[in-house]
Amino acid sequence: EIGRILEDKPYFDTVIQLVGRKSSYATSGPLEPVEAENFIGYSIRFKEREERNATSYELANDLRKELGAYVRQNIPGTSLVVAEERSGPQTGDPIQIRITGDDIDTLRELSRNVQDLLVQVPGASDVRDNLGSVKAEIALVPIREAVDFFGLTQQDLAAQLRLALSNDPIGTFVTLGPEDDLDIHLGMSWPSRNGDGGSPRTMEETTSVRAFTQNGTTVSIMELLEPRISEAPTSVLHEDGRRAITVLAKVENRSVEAILEDLDPHLEEAAASWPSGFDYSIGGEAEEAAETYGSAGVMLILALILVFGVLVLVFGSFSQAFILMTTMPLALIGTFLGFWLFGFDLSFFAVIGVISLIGIVANNGIVMVDTMNSLLKQGASVRKAAADGAAQRLRPILTTSLTTIFGLVPLALGSPMYAPLCYAIVFGLIMSTVLSLVIVPCLYLLLTSDDQMQAVSLD
Repeated sequence: EIGRILEDKPYFDTVIQLVGRKSSYATSGPLEPVEAENFIGYSIRFKEREERNATSYELANDLRKELGAYVRQNIPGTSLVVAEERSGPQTGDPIQIRITGDDIDTLRELSRNVQDLLVQVPGASDVRDNLGSVKAEIALVPIREAVDFFGLTQQDLAAQLRLALSNDPIGTFVTLGPEDDLDIHLGMSWPSRNGDGGSPRTMEETTSVRAFTQNGTTVSIMELLEPRISEAPTSVLHEDGRRAITVLAKVENRSVEAILEDLDPHLEEAAASWPSGFDYSIGGEAEEAAETYGSAGVMLILALILVFGVLVLVFGSFSQAFILMTTMPLALIGTFLGFWLFGFDLSFFAVIGVISLIGIVANNGIVMVDTMNSLLKQGASVRKAAADGAAQRLRPILTTSLTTIFGLVPLALGSPMYAPLCYAIVFGLIMSTVLSLVIVPCLYLLLTSDDQMQAVSLD
């Protein structure tokens, strides 16, 4: 039925169904299982943008809501993931909450509790954990009194069961000629296998196995073993040597930071009542962003130091290098103010834009101060050099700034990925250009003395 829903969509070019495995787009990590008998996936390709009336992101969100409603109503207990193809390596879901502990049943219960909290947060979608669906298993537990009564040990019983239920190789039949040698397996023939080797497939076949006692008689294994039916996950991952379950979610029309900000108070309150030895940590984009921003902060400081050193060497003055460095905080004010006014999130690309601003906004100040130094060298007073230098460089500074801004606007509007970088440069450049035309001449007037007639000029 889901396949028919997808095939009826006019904006899909191809729909490929994968039975027994997930689509490669839906994986959340290299250790997460991608093949199982309870998996079904679809790999879909959109038609070209000119042949559909909405972007792929919008259509994917609509499809997620439609399929989610259908699955909840018709296939309870099913997990649904709608994931888009991404360039570069797969980094997993943007929201990942790792829960660690020793008992898998307790971890599963805590995972369900965290999922219930996360589902209630607006913007979180495709909420699930990396255990996936569980499968039923039967454990045969020895009845100690019965085993002792028939004069058997648990080791003897285990060896007999292994021989009866397995299909182990015991030798090799050497063939003549170029054909490969044949492996010889020892096992029992089961009706459900139709002559193929292997273990029994039904409980009835398992109960037909009989164990040999020390006096040569046989006894049904159901008199020696107690079957216990339970559920087990398809895989169990570990984090630092401890069992771990990761709650996963995607985001829809909200940032990861905003979703985690709403979730944190409820998650901390719930974690306070967890059993001892169980805790959680935040992964996904939040963890990657913390590492990235830390590296970006180091790069920003290094760039400031390098730029200041170059300015001191070129102008031969700490005061004039300081004047030029004041244009950079102006750019940061413009970037943060613009992002706050328009409701943009400070992403990694935005931080890269901020670092790029250091070199861009410094150019305007260098041109202005260099002109002031030239006028000062020609005999003008500091006041006149500051005023005339700003006036003479007004048109070139505005022209270069507007050219840069107008050149970035098409990229900002056409590429959601690079839009934060472009907006960071545009907002910072606007504020820096406007304020530097006022602040740089004022600082030049205050920090340059009248007897500094031999100012360095770059001409």
